[in-house]
Amino acid sequence: MQKILLLIFTVANVTINLAQEPELFTEETPYYEFQAFAPGKSYRYDIGEKDIFYHQSDSVFVFDKVKIEPSDSKKSGLRLKFTFTDRVGNEIVCDNTDIKKLIPKLDSEGELIYPELLSEEYNRFGVQYRGWRGEYEIKRSSRLTEEYSEALDRVYRVQLVNNCLEPTKWEFVLDSEDYSDFDKRLKSTNYLNQRRILAHSWFNVPMDFYKKLMKYYNPKLDLDLIDLSYDELSTISENTKINFDALRGPLEKDLDINILEIGHQSKRPITCLDPEEYYKKQFGLVLSDKSYDYCNILDEELPLTRFQDRGFYTEENQNPFYVQWLKYVDDVKISTIEMDDSEVIIELRLTGKYSPYEIVLGNVDLAIMNEQILCGFLFGVNTYTTNVRNNSRPSTINYDPTQYPEHRKPYLYLIDKETGKWVNNQYKGVEKFYLSFEDITYKKLNIHVLSYERIIPVWMSQVELPSDFVEKCRVRRRLFNY
Repeated sequence: MQKILLLIFTVANVTINLAQEPELFTEETPYYEFQAFAPGKSYRYDIGEKDIFYHQSDSVFVFDKVKIEPSDSKKSGLRLKFTFTDRVGNEIVCDNTDIKKLIPKLDSEGELIYPELLSEEYNRFGVQYRGWRGEYEIKRSSRLTEEYSEALDRVYRVQLVNNCLEPTKWEFVLDSEDYSDFDKRLKSTNYLNQRRILAHSWFNVPMDFYKKLMKYYNPKLDLDLIDLSYDELSTISENTKINFDALRGPLEKDLDINILEIGHQSKRPITCLDPEEYYKKQFGLVLSDKSYDYCNILDEELPLTRFQDRGFYTEENQNPFYVQWLKYVDDVKISTIEMDDSEVIIELRLTGKYSPYEIVLGNVDLAIMNEQILCGFLFGVNTYTTNVRNNSRPSTINYDPTQYPEHRKPYLYLIDKETGKWVNNQYKGVEKFYLSFEDITYKKLNIHVLSYERIIPVWMSQVELPSDFVEKCRVRRRLFNY
């Protein structure tokens, strides 16, 4: 196993550590080239709506070859070049890839590393390359017909994703835009956008290559943990007591909030919050024809489509999710965290007198959220969101997991209320947490909890924040939004 060398310089009493880049390529292996797998047109549970040219041919736009090689990029950080080739020779070239955004970054130490690795490694996250910024290149095959060439003209984005199913399993997505039925969709009650999937492939990067990158970005990680199965790592993690003092500063003040609504008490109807839930509903990932509200969804175990053996979705769901425990979650507590650079960083707890578990979200800066925009959090510490830009916008107050200050990285945990130990959120049927403001006054905060694989909302609340805290958020927001 290659060791990372640290070169330490001291200049004007400032110590700088420079980690030597990992040796990913050699003279014998100047690049990696391997096969990819495309699920085909018959696979129902894809990640969005398919383009009419998606697998219309058995060769065109079936990208089954991947090449990874060094990049000549002058941009900061370790950059690599990915090339995806279909069966007729079309190439999608993604140079300047910021590889750190595809590798789990573990922001925990000690025993907390076990649940953190599980949350990060089995989470779907990646980067997107934007066509309007020239962040990828399309090299067309000379064998391409005019209609397929025109389909390539509609490509506007490429996604490269570290898949949630197992270590080293990644995926490539080619997104197109189709306005042929724009007028019809505009009149629909559920108009989302014109995005289509033109191509989608899965592939496994070499394990040795992956481990070198994991060690480069996580020098303290025991690489043997990557070889553990999901269930093995989960069993170890369940013996870990979450030490919140290691994740944040001391709690400063309990906010005097007013709980305006608890969804299962008001029996609010469940509606899709974002496009992902909408298309997953369309695809039938909820194995029931029942119309759910936030009350009756907690009446019995929830039948959702599961992954089969950490692979593709399957309807053969023999183990519905136990979500009834959420009916006992009927209280919200919000505290500010003592911090030098802000008075509005909070910890939020969803709890209840008879609830066996608590959901704890912390190090959240409410000042950087805008009204009616869903701000999503995944379980773990600073767990990367589904898609970030390959080229980040300049460092700002906005949410970007690669740019958070070390002392206030967000965390989200499901814990046993009695023991304080980590609980596997997927086994309890929850996977994502949304915060949003009701309107431009920033007084009413909406809280949503989403199910396994973000298929459907299963719990919600709305709380009113105290006026003095709202004013502090407004002042902080104005410091940055100019």
